[in-house]
Amino acid sequence: MWQLQHHFGLPFGAMSDTPASTGKEHAWSWPVEDWDVMWKPSNWLKKPPRPHKAHIFHLVAIIALASYANIIANEVLDDAWHIPFNLGVLGVALLLARRAGTTWTAMGLRTDRVKKGLVVGGVVIGVIAAGIAIGIAIPTTRELFEDARIIENSVGWVFFQAFVRIPIATALYEEVLFRGIVFGMLARRRSPLVAAIATSALFGLWHILPTIDTLDTSPAGGLFQGAIGLVVAILGAVGGTMIAGLGFLWVRLYANSTFASVLAHIGTNSTAMLGALVVVHLL
Repeated sequence: MWQLQHHFGLPFGAMSDTPASTGKEHAWSWPVEDWDVMWKPSNWLKKPPRPHKAHIFHLVAIIALASYANIIANEVLDDAWHIPFNLGVLGVALLLARRAGTTWTAMGLRTDRVKKGLVVGGVVIGVIAAGIAIGIAIPTTRELFEDARIIENSVGWVFFQAFVRIPIATALYEEVLFRGIVFGMLARRRSPLVAAIATSALFGLWHILPTIDTLDTSPAGGLFQGAIGLVVAILGAVGGTMIAGLGFLWVRLYANSTFASVLAHIGTNSTAMLGALVVVHLL
């Protein structure tokens, strides 16, 4: 027993609530035992064992690639091309992350944590769906679901968005990219809290272009008129999605699986769209 612990750099109690591994063997990442308890606030300020430079140029390249792809996806491509384009970008990002030595564990993509990720994500979807149902039931908040995109497009288009494009081109793409790759690489050199704030800030900035593009179709778009209104809308969107990113990340860490945050993201976006469908076509 002692030989195994000595070989892997795991002291007695490595499965406890506090990350304790300090061996050189884990210089590339936190061990899985530490990832399993990283969701607890008592561990957010812990430093990674032997912080590694994490090939910062690879991380910069991934962020630059994703930023350029974000412009292309929002300003150039039609919706029909979002799935293959985003999956291609994600594939390149994964290759760069793996080339930098980032483990599947660090990216929340371990196969032995998929089941827990699906269970946790499913529970989150249920909670979100209940909240949206309450919002639809209240006349004052029901108006927020009267999205122009739902009014102008067919039911089939809404189903495609909710069940195909959003789950693949938005939720899977953004969660693996941000909560998986970017957070996983940052956590190799900084505490979980610092890595979480940096990742979520990038996620907030990621939504500037989508916010500008959806102001004309959103029911709340009329509240933001002129240059000042646009700035307020952008700041609100960046702040709101940054907070949402922190929430998605906590779900990912709680399950130690990025698939949990993928489902939570699907629940947030797709369920809201289906709620809007109910309001526009039934109520």
